[in-house]
Amino acid sequence: MEVNISKRSWILLWICLILLNVIMRIPLTPHEIGHDSFLIHFVADSISTYGHAKWWIHPLSIVGLYPFSMASALPFYLSGISQVLPLAMEQAIWVALLSIGIFSSFTAYLMAGAIKDDKIFKFITALAYSTSMGILVQTTWSASGRGLFLVFLPLFIYFLIKSRFSKLKYILFTVVLFIFLLATHNLFYFLIPIILSFVIALIISNIHIKSSNYYGGIVLLILFIIFFMELSLEKVAMDTMILNYARYIGVLGIFAIGGFIFILFKNNKTFEDNFFILFLLFFVPLLSILTYSKFFMLPFVALLISYGISNLVRISQNRKGALFVMVIFIVLSIGIAEFYQFGRTNIQDKNQDSQFWAEESTVNAGLWVKSYANELVYTDNTLLSLEILAYSGATMLTGSNVVYPIQDNLEEFNLSKRSQFSTLFYSEGPYHIDNKSGLNQWAWFKLRDEGLDGRWGWIAKAHNINYFIINEKIVSVFSSSSKIQENDRVFDNGNISIWNYRY
Repeated sequence: MEVNISKRSWILLWICLILLNVIMRIPLTPHEIGHDSFLIHFVADSISTYGHAKWWIHPLSIVGLYPFSMASALPFYLSGISQVLPLAMEQAIWVALLSIGIFSSFTAYLMAGAIKDDKIFKFITALAYSTSMGILVQTTWSASGRGLFLVFLPLFIYFLIKSRFSKLKYILFTVVLFIFLLATHNLFYFLIPIILSFVIALIISNIHIKSSNYYGGIVLLILFIIFFMELSLEKVAMDTMILNYARYIGVLGIFAIGGFIFILFKNNKTFEDNFFILFLLFFVPLLSILTYSKFFMLPFVALLISYGISNLVRISQNRKGALFVMVIFIVLSIGIAEFYQFGRTNIQDKNQDSQFWAEESTVNAGLWVKSYANELVYTDNTLLSLEILAYSGATMLTGSNVVYPIQDNLEEFNLSKRSQFSTLFYSEGPYHIDNKSGLNQWAWFKLRDEGLDGRWGWIAKAHNINYFIINEKIVSVFSSSSKIQENDRVFDNGNISIWNYRY
């Protein structure tokens, strides 16, 4: 879709897109959001405190594939932001996530340019990607390696495609981006079909095959249907898959269908077209891995959306009318995305057992622990444990094993190697802990499940736990224990209470 745009109008469009990205990421809550965010908050703070990554006990710890570790890129990025500006870690997370949220529009723009050198096509891709619900969820005050990975994924695709021309700088940047993504999140396994598609597309580009685009498109469509029916729908129901993808792609995903049909039946397919089609074909069997694929698919869906929108406008007899309809859909998409942003962090719902974000009462409890609790702390609530850990940095017995090497509370452990044919080898790493029942993480889960009055109640005394933190909104076997006496209460703000346990 060729449209003449003045330089002034082009600058204005980008200013509007950047402002839109900022507005859509304005916090709706008083404190950070998420679950993993609080653990990463703590880990990033530890880098600032100690000056190095204390969880690096093996080379694989850098990429989070060794026990008691996590991928390191995001904690180092957050620690750097916190120290340079300087800001408290919570504020640093907001600034860092807002920055990469805006940056996602530029990486998507570059990626689209590597596929098709058309200004409007590239801008629609940038808009669709940076404002999609999946990207918003991962880049709005919720620290997640997944978000950082998704922002830089389009840049990796851009350099990979450009490296086809054998320019050293593109090859170098591709390798550097691959290593960076490796240290960002275990989504890096999904890079394999991208690289494989690139290699096969290179081979195909050197083979001149005469075939009908129509019949070739039919064959490709049949292959997609077979792969989808046999490899994806065997594991996940169609309605579940549609709802999951629709939730994170958004309203503009409707146009991806037209873009998909266009790319299949396009005349005179280029290397970039073949690369794109091959990746989609290889990715179809992975669609059923909803936890990850619904996010990883976003940059490619953004490209399909751009194809769909630009082609509909191009073939329309009333171009102004078509553009008006597109604008309506874009506004609707942005509105629904913002509705979900508000819906997942609704601060009006005070009756939830555990909020998706840190409440003021939780932060205050964490600050009290930081100031007064100088011995081992425990809570049986998973989210509350991470929140207190983030805002206090206190020595805690928790369910997150990366905490223990950082707090110098790591016990001896025995490892065995997993088989390369095991899925855990790739998702959890090549090493397995043999003596989990002797480690602190195991003790935390047992005490959580049994409480002080159960058969594992002795764990509290064995680990010399001095402070218990209880979420008053939840009744658990732990909080209802007869061993916690009223006169042991040292802090209570209505939602969170802290008890000084006397054996």
